[in-house]
Amino acid sequence: MRDIKRIISGLLTVCIIITAAGCNKQETVDVRPLCETFFNDVKEGNASKLMSYFEPSEITSEELNAVIRPSGLNEEQYAYLDAIKKTMAFTVQDPVYDMETKQATVFVSYYLADYSSQEVTSAKDFASLETALSSAQNNIQTLNVTVDFSGDTQKILEPKVLIDTVYAYTSAENDVMPGKLKDYCTKGEFVLAPERVYTNAAELGVRITFNKDLFGYRFVPGIRYSVSADDEVLYTSDVFAVSEEVMRLDLTKDMTDGSAYNDSGFLKDGVYTFTVTDDRGNEIITMKCRVQNKTYEKEEITFQNLKKDHYLSNLVFDFKDEDMKTNAYIYKSGWWDYDNTSVGKSAFGSNTKTLGFSLAVNKDITTELYYDYYYSKDADFKGIKDAEPLCSSSCKPSVYDDQSCYDLDYTAEKFEPGFYGIVVYSDASKTHIVMTAACIVVKESSTEVKGT
Repeated sequence: MRDIKRIISGLLTVCIIITAAGCNKQETVDVRPLCETFFNDVKEGNASKLMSYFEPSEITSEELNAVIRPSGLNEEQYAYLDAIKKTMAFTVQDPVYDMETKQATVFVSYYLADYSSQEVTSAKDFASLETALSSAQNNIQTLNVTVDFSGDTQKILEPKVLIDTVYAYTSAENDVMPGKLKDYCTKGEFVLAPERVYTNAAELGVRITFNKDLFGYRFVPGIRYSVSADDEVLYTSDVFAVSEEVMRLDLTKDMTDGSAYNDSGFLKDGVYTFTVTDDRGNEIITMKCRVQNKTYEKEEITFQNLKKDHYLSNLVFDFKDEDMKTNAYIYKSGWWDYDNTSVGKSAFGSNTKTLGFSLAVNKDITTELYYDYYYSKDADFKGIKDAEPLCSSSCKPSVYDDQSCYDLDYTAEKFEPGFYGIVVYSDASKTHIVMTAACIVVKESSTEVKGT
């Protein structure tokens, strides 16, 4: 009987040992999948998905979006944030479990290009930004993630702290231009047409003015413009940078196929529209003007009949067009001494090689002028209207330091003594005379005259 009790007692002891061993066995828990899914959702930045990690009363979707992708930014600001976000990456390490508290600690390595580096903060456009980000040293942080697995479902504790840490760059100072380029355009005006009406115009131009504050920002959009005549597009520019506060945008003949011009070389009558946009197509300003043509009869060439002494002491020229006179610098205009052969203000020795009149004008004037040179043995230029010109040419102004000048030049192997006149026209058909000028070539060479 004692042996049976001993056997039963032994069996009970074994059962108690086995039971105790079973109670100490660790439950199987794996929180890595939850962490990996969470950080994939964090990188995606979908606020709706991330709401599933919060209790309904903890936060709103709008509050999450304010951290991940703040509202009210422009295309450049979003593109800047997206470029940084592309460098984001996570590595989830093995968890450390605490079976008493039913919590696990997971160390997550968080990678992001160093957007505070000098190369990144000095980038002015997106191409250089992306290059700088790709070569910038990764800013690596270790995030301590706590996962509670005590309930039916696993739960990441304080997910907002993690999201705030990852998206801290969205609130950092970055100097990216806020608002739209239109907000910085303060004025638009037509060049040489304050009333927005052009008469016999070969070119059109507008000036747009930007607020100087614009140039303190990075990633300022480029601009382009188009010009249309009565809704027919004549020209569309390439994209170019806003490089200064006042930008001039022109329509010239070489920008079109010529169909917008009449036989006199002027733009046809109509309403012309300049439309300026940024490089994303957002309108900056639209301006309209009217072009009208005035018909001129063929104007007669006339020169003043002056004595030789007048040419020695005076500049001889005569404006026929009031608009050109208004925009010319009369006291800076005159005959130019190319060869050091001048013997007076409008007089040259016979050894000169070039006669040239410099017409100084407002820098806004860029249209082409046409000119003919004539020769007369006598001061009265009698019969000049039936004579053939010595040369015919055209030119646009050349821009110098403080002004623009039409260089109305004629070069020849030899200049006969006598009187030379230049006739300047506004149109290719040489109907309307803008100005005339005259000079004298004496039979002595300039050194002989100066030596007397």
